[in-house]
Amino acid sequence: MMMPFLLIFPFFFVQDIPLKPTHEFEIRLDYNFRPRPVADNNTVHLGETSREFSRRTSQGVLPYLVLYVKPLALREEKMRIRISSNDGGKLTMRKAILNSEVELDLGFTDDMKDRVTSHEYTLTFLSEDKEPVDKIVISVAEDGSFLVNGELRGKF
Repeated sequence: MMMPFLLIFPFFFVQDIPLKPTHEFEIRLDYNFRPRPVADNNTVHLGETSREFSRRTSQGVLPYLVLYVKPLALREEKMRIRISSNDGGKLTMRKAILNSEVELDLGFTDDMKDRVTSHEYTLTFLSEDKEPVDKIVISVAEDGSFLVNGELRGKF
């Protein structure tokens, strides 16, 4: 009888971090065109398809996205922002300053749509005790839809 209780008990204390209300932050996009870095032609990628090869070796300019997130309201005076991506590659922590922009260099939009690079970023606002207070989830869907906390904000 005690075993099922011990298995179910931890689930009661798992809390999902609430989304930060839209009126408490502002997002500004810097959407421009940049050339892709020159690929090393002396390496062979055995599992690479022809589409991946043409993307890696293309010389044209592609749409590039940089976001600036500005918190307009903070729950506490001394807060930190933890920035993480869906692939776990980028994890940074910085001080949250009211009305100060945080730069997110997301990269080429084609790579995000094709799932070559990270396509979802989470900004978690932490209290002074390092407890999560609220979060902002920014994602780019496979069809190019730009979502902030699940709300459609445009399409690339």
